[in-house]
Amino acid sequence: MSIKETTTGDTDTVLRHPDLTWNEHGLPVADDFDDPYFSVENGLEETRYVFLKQNGLPQRWQSHQAPFRIIETGFGTGLNFLATWQAFQSTRGENNWLHFTSIEKFPLSREQLQKALALWPELRELSDRLIEAYPPALRGFHTLKWPDERVSLTLIFDDVHSALPQLNGPVDAWFLDGFAPAKNPAMWSDALFSEIRRISRNPRSNRIPTVATFTAAGVVRRGLKGAGFNIAKVPGFGRKREMLAGRYAATTGPEQGRLHNHLPWQLFPAPLKDASKVVVAGAGLSGCTTARALAERGFRVTLCDPEGIANGASGNPQGGLYIKLAADNQATHSDFYRQAYLLALKEVERMLEAPVENNKTWDACGVLQLAYSAKEEVRQQRFVERHQPPAEFVASDSEKKGLIFPAAGWVSPADFCKALVNHPNIQFITAAVTRITGEQNALAITTDSGDLDASAIVIATAHQANELAGEHSYLPTKKIRGQLTYLNADALPTADTVLCARSYMAPPLNGRLVLGATYNLKDEEAELRDSDHQTNLSHLCDFGAEWETAANSAEIIGGRVGFRCTTPDYLPMAGPLVVKDEFVKRFRPMTKNAKRIPREPMPWMSGVWLNIGHGSRGLASSSLCAELIAEQMAGDAVSTSQTVVDALAPNRFLLRDLIRNKL
Repeated sequence: MSIKETTTGDTDTVLRHPDLTWNEHGLPVADDFDDPYFSVENGLEETRYVFLKQNGLPQRWQSHQAPFRIIETGFGTGLNFLATWQAFQSTRGENNWLHFTSIEKFPLSREQLQKALALWPELRELSDRLIEAYPPALRGFHTLKWPDERVSLTLIFDDVHSALPQLNGPVDAWFLDGFAPAKNPAMWSDALFSEIRRISRNPRSNRIPTVATFTAAGVVRRGLKGAGFNIAKVPGFGRKREMLAGRYAATTGPEQGRLHNHLPWQLFPAPLKDASKVVVAGAGLSGCTTARALAERGFRVTLCDPEGIANGASGNPQGGLYIKLAADNQATHSDFYRQAYLLALKEVERMLEAPVENNKTWDACGVLQLAYSAKEEVRQQRFVERHQPPAEFVASDSEKKGLIFPAAGWVSPADFCKALVNHPNIQFITAAVTRITGEQNALAITTDSGDLDASAIVIATAHQANELAGEHSYLPTKKIRGQLTYLNADALPTADTVLCARSYMAPPLNGRLVLGATYNLKDEEAELRDSDHQTNLSHLCDFGAEWETAANSAEIIGGRVGFRCTTPDYLPMAGPLVVKDEFVKRFRPMTKNAKRIPREPMPWMSGVWLNIGHGSRGLASSSLCAELIAEQMAGDAVSTSQTVVDALAPNRFLLRDLIRNKL
């Protein structure tokens, strides 16, 4: 299969693995570039010399007191990442976190990766962990994390010229890898160096990025100088006479204002200090994932909920961990849920013990999304034709008439939440937060069982968030009632996967089937209703003829009512909150011209953040939202695209309605 990209009509470009030739030294060579992935002499030592030594690593880590962000062009075999991880293990400072961001247009398959990394036995332990976490070949951002090592990898499968515009700082070091300029001139373009300059000049920090690259080509030297770097030629590795290294100095021409290359809402509040206290209000999926992500970053978290852990909508006995991806023009929606789903699978596996019969808390049994109508069948066909996803992610099942997500399954949300909060940096208290006053780093938080002090608070109270955020916020959420129906499994057909149509149903657990849930807008009824049980039963026919027959004799043995929180665009809200009135005042000119964006700082609500609006997809979406909030609070670069970050921003509805002159 060629390394060149293929398309199907007007479809999205489909990723392909590279064709490799293994030369006489056993090293991989990319056929389309006729260039090896690393030095014939010693690829690992080349990495240590070119990228670690010339960027001043690991010495810089020993005094660095914040997340350390590296951006690499050309992930290749992952050798640079693994060598960096290995060096970080033994030399990092106490409060370091390594965030490695790498871009790869032609990702190796897992088998190719295994064969290449087998060349480096001393990296075996880290290689195995990378291979285990390695994502399927899906275009876009992928989040891999090893909190016990304080390491995260944002792996971007895309062209560098598409990926870099989606990144922002801070960045501490650049690894400019990839194939040589003579072999791959399309990468080493003016556009590349323009983006390097933009990202390096981060108005949120005073960091001075460094750069290193194996090449000494004139086009690269001139490009880096034009990007604002002081560049020097230094001796190359092995037979290579020279290479380039340097430091960012913004040496070319006058600088624009601090907001010139950034939209105001893309510059987050100042990061919190190490080991700061953070309160998280709400102990459902969004609150518990947020508490865990913050705790793993070193923050001291107090988690508050008057009902206990996962006793609201997150308390269902079995929840389907799956997503429904759009076939057409909803790229941002699909990009977010794809990345979030793949991270959630890893988080569930990390938090919960392996499934045990009769005592399961999760099961990766697969999810079958059935084509229960002609419209849904057409949608699924268009999705597969357009995206051509790898089978390990999703595949068509012609026999069962649907899409099968083989790695998906069901999870007990309550057990997942309890595992998440089992961390020494998390304290849970049974209390409701009632009031927030003060400034960031000095908040006074009132609860119904006493007062708390904190540097920040994350509101994760679903549809109750408006009450806590107060009149200065703008949160157009919807509260949706959902009722589950519990069925006696003994006299019913069985399925070995989660079935998903108008309702979902997991395989039986301890003699019980969980079916649902209904979708009732503007409905506050908390009691079970027989009419909603009948609605759920009427959806059994979507699962096949045998289920339609069984519906008439199904025995209802209980149920549960919960209330989802959704947003107008069905994406969560995750990020810092703004003060509504001040925002409207500063950005009012956009009412007349949406492109006339005042270069004003955002009026952030001091120390107040939000993670709500996950609807019925909280199992899939909450972990990534939690990760983004933890990164923002820690002063790290975010691990997803700027487009997705903007799409999740709580202020997006305020901005849209301002532009439409509705405020």
